Amino acid sequence: MNQAEDVEVILGHKRRYRFHSGTLARNSTLFAEMLSERNAAKLNSRARTAGIKIRWMIELTRLPNEQFPAGCLELVELTPTGERVDGRSGLIVNENGRVPQADKTFQNYESILYAFYNKELTVDDTDMSAALSDCYQLLQISDYLGCTGLISKPIEVALFKHGQDLFRAIQGVPYAWIEMAYRIRSELIFKECIIHLVGDWKNLKTRSNIIDRLRDVPSVRGLIEKYHRALLEKSKALELSILSHYPQAMRLPSEDLPIKRESYAKDILVWMALTFFRHWVSQRLVTGKGRDASDCGYDLFSALGTGGDGYMDKFVINQFHTRFPMTKKAMNVLENHLFEIKECIKKVVDDSKVLRSQCQLDVHRFPVKYLTCTEFAREEFPWLKEDREAKVVPAKRAYKPGGNEIARLNLETARRFQRGLSEEDQEEMEYDDNEEMEAEYESETTKRMRYE
Repeated sequence: MNQAEDVEVILGHKRRYRFHSGTLARNSTLFAEMLSERNAAKLNSRARTAGIKIRWMIELTRLPNEQFPAGCLELVELTPTGERVDGRSGLIVNENGRVPQADKTFQNYESILYAFYNKELTVDDTDMSAALSDCYQLLQISDYLGCTGLISKPIEVALFKHGQDLFRAIQGVPYAWIEMAYRIRSELIFKECIIHLVGDWKNLKTRSNIIDRLRDVPSVRGLIEKYHRALLEKSKALELSILSHYPQAMRLPSEDLPIKRESYAKDILVWMALTFFRHWVSQRLVTGKGRDASDCGYDLFSALGTGGDGYMDKFVINQFHTRFPMTKKAMNVLENHLFEIKECIKKVVDDSKVLRSQCQLDVHRFPVKYLTCTEFAREEFPWLKEDREAKVVPAKRAYKPGGNEIARLNLETARRFQRGLSEEDQEEMEYDDNEEMEAEYESETTKRMRYE
């Protein structure tokens, strides 16, 4: 790079860095304001001969706190020889030079400053809760420097390198990650958060601290409730499909129409099995195990989607036989019919896609206890909606004809008016015009005679 490193940034006593003023000003609004020519040191010939090129010095004078979330950077006044006017050597954090958050703050500032030179950001890979904390402080600093748009994508890339660890962390506290996703405009992380928030909304919405966290993201609660209602409708549709399903053989036990009762009587055990199945499902729905449950029916639908002995096992079937005793052979036939009904219902559940996960988390390795089938539409991202509203084209002003056009329209109107008059009317108008001209002539003549 041809430009000299003419800016020195001091973060701590032993953390001094040199950068190019053009690079800093181009990537940061704060640096663009600081690194103006009026703030530059006027180096004398002695300093230039000595090879001193630092014309601006910027120092971190405060560590992050409630008043200054990113700390505070200030310009240091330099003498014509390039030395500090105040004679100090850098930030002294306390008497022994050690502050718990100081090192992490310095590292985050370094990461952002070197990101201006296309160096990858690094995010803590030992603990994802620490990674989330790192991202928040990086965003605090980037907001302060005015370069969030520049580092948003590098932060997202650094997080994605953690793979399933990231998605497990999001599943644990989606209400904490969604704010960060909104700030860095990460569609994938935002969508992942929405899926978990919607699926577990009945439990999360009862906690006031979570509701307070969601207020930091514009319109996100409305989005969650909208998709949660859609999830409940999908669950309701599945419940209706399960309770109204009839195996094909039961509907047409004979090809001869109308079907005689003897033909239906042959399938009495099938009807008993279907009645027993619906009895069991209805009991669970009435007792709040379906869409009214805190998991929106996940536990019930999972069992129905598994089939086999996942539900209505031997213990439950024996209870039915106790109330409706039958022969051993009839019991086996009824159990076989019940197994066939379970297989049919398994396909009904699969076709509904209620158990089909839409999140990036591997729910087979890391199962969750709620539905993750929400399909989030891309146009619903809050920042895309904000951009669309900002780009609304104002209504055009009504067209107003100019002077030449007005004259032309007046002339055409006069001609149409003339054509619409009869010959007598035109002669009368010409006569009236002549009289007016003669009267004006006489008036002018009289005025001249009086004057003479």
